[in-house]
Amino acid sequence: MPRFDGQTVPSPITPAKKRSAYLPTLDGWRAIAILAVIFDHDVIHTLGPLSTRPLYEYGNHGVDVFFAISGILICFRLLDEESIFGRIHLKDFYIRRAFRILPPALMYLAVISLFAAFALITVGWHEVVASIFFLRNYPRLTGFNGGPDNWYTSHFWSLALEEQFYLFLPALLILIARRYRAAILAALALLVAIHRVFALHGRAWVLIDLHTDVRIDCLLVPAMFAILAYGPQNRELFKKWLRFWPLLAIALLCILPFGEGTALRATAISWLMPLIVLGSVLNPQTFLGKALEWKPLRYIGRISYSLYLWQQLFFLGHFGPPDSRLSLLQSWPLRLILTFACALASYELLERPLARLGHKLAPSATPGRSDLQSTTEAAPKPA
Repeated sequence: MPRFDGQTVPSPITPAKKRSAYLPTLDGWRAIAILAVIFDHDVIHTLGPLSTRPLYEYGNHGVDVFFAISGILICFRLLDEESIFGRIHLKDFYIRRAFRILPPALMYLAVISLFAAFALITVGWHEVVASIFFLRNYPRLTGFNGGPDNWYTSHFWSLALEEQFYLFLPALLILIARRYRAAILAALALLVAIHRVFALHGRAWVLIDLHTDVRIDCLLVPAMFAILAYGPQNRELFKKWLRFWPLLAIALLCILPFGEGTALRATAISWLMPLIVLGSVLNPQTFLGKALEWKPLRYIGRISYSLYLWQQLFFLGHFGPPDSRLSLLQSWPLRLILTFACALASYELLERPLARLGHKLAPSATPGRSDLQSTTEAAPKPA
C-alpha cells in the first residue's frame, strides 16, 4: 500500500528508490465524482424500477468529492516534500500544476470560442477571459446569471476555487510553524462557515456559493485533516478512528435530501466528505475500498479531469434544451460517446504528455501516478 508517513529516503539528493505517493483509492473516488457530475447534468434515465434521479438531483456534490481529494492529496504531497528535503519548492510546485491543469483547460476554451465565433453556441468573451485567469467563480466579473446562456464555461468556477486555494496552501505551510498549521486551517474553516451563514441569508445560493470566501472551507478542511493524519503515529490513529468510514458515507447520504442551499448542509458536507475519502484511503482492505480500486473505475478516474472539462459541451439536459446547431451532438447516447472521445483525446495528447514534461522540469519528491510521471525524471534538489 502506498504510504504517506513522512519517513525520509536514504539520501535527499539521490534517493535510492522514491516511495510513491500514488493512492489508487483516490482514482476510484474521482471516477465516482465525475460520473455523478455527468448524470447530474443529464436527463433522468430509467430502467424498470431503477432510475438516475438521485444523481440528477444530488450529483452536483461530485464536485465536493473532487475538493476533498484535492485538499488531502496536495497537502500530503507538499508535506512529503518538506519531510524529505526540509522545504517546499514553490517554483517546482507551480510548474507541475501549470503543466497539469492549463493545457487541457486552454484547449477546451479554444474549442468553445471557435464554436461561438461560428455562432454554433453562445459564449461571452468575458466568460473565457475570466476562465483563463481562474476568476469564473465571481459572477459579477463574468456575467454569470445561473442560466443556460452561461453554461459552457460555468464549470470553471470549481477550477478557479481550486487554483486560488493552491496559491494559499503552500504559502501557509511555508510561513506557519508546523504545530500551528492544523489549528489555523480549522479556525479559517470555521470562520468561512460562519461567514457563509450571513452571506447566503436572503440571497441566491447558486451565485453566492461560487465565491471563494463562501466555499473555500471545502478545501481547507481536507488539508487540515491531511496535516493531522500525517506521520506514522497519526496515520495509525486516523486509520483506527476511520475504519468505519462507510457509516460516515451513509450519514452524508442521509443529509443530502435536507437543507438544499443552506449554510448548515454545506458545512456538514465540507467536514464529512474529506473524512470519508481519508477513511477509504487508510482502510483500502475493506470491500468498498477494494471496489474503489477496481481497474476500470480507476481508469475513469485517471481521465476525470478531461471528462469534467468536455462533458460541459455535450450535457445540457438538466438546465434547458441543447443549442439547436449542436442538438445532434448533444443527444443521447451520442453526447456520452463524444464526451469520452474528447476526454480520451485530451488525456492522451495533452494532459498526460504535458504533465510528464512538467514533472521532468520540476521533479516531485514523491512521484504520484505513473502515467503522469516523466520517464526520465530526475531527483529534486534539496534545500
